[in-house]
Amino acid sequence: MRRYFASILSIGLILQSCGTEKEAFKHYGPTAVDSAKAISMDEMVKQFNQNPQQDTFTFSAPIVNVCQSAGCWVNVKKSDGDLLRIRFKDHFGIPPKTETGNVAYFHGTAYYDTISVQLQKHFLEDGNAPQSEIDKIVAPKIELNFLADGVLIPTASSKQK
Repeated sequence: MRRYFASILSIGLILQSCGTEKEAFKHYGPTAVDSAKAISMDEMVKQFNQNPQQDTFTFSAPIVNVCQSAGCWVNVKKSDGDLLRIRFKDHFGIPPKTETGNVAYFHGTAYYDTISVQLQKHFLEDGNAPQSEIDKIVAPKIELNFLADGVLIPTASSKQK
């Protein structure tokens, strides 16, 4: 009987170890994010530029920077090298120590906005940018922004993909 039980237990452990590992995520914000519906960031930008009236998206992208003051925004990098700033609706935040490089899922609204010199400098200060980079800001600029109402971020214990 012991052998039978040990055999069953061993087979069970082997089968469990062969299963796919599911990455653990933490949700932030008032809206649930369905990662199965996510498109790439580049596809989101393309779709929005083709039809700005369709402005609500779920997309995935690796996090490049996180606001170090309050976790109130993140940057992700587009394929052209430019950054897309994602702010959080109703000022929810994520932990400022969130690891960069991990792929996160974002749900919300894309829009173009004029970013003042003061706000550009503020964002750089919150991201701990060097003063020399902050001093280069001398003119407002129009840029694509994203207002997220939900975010899924890999937990520290999950594997990076």
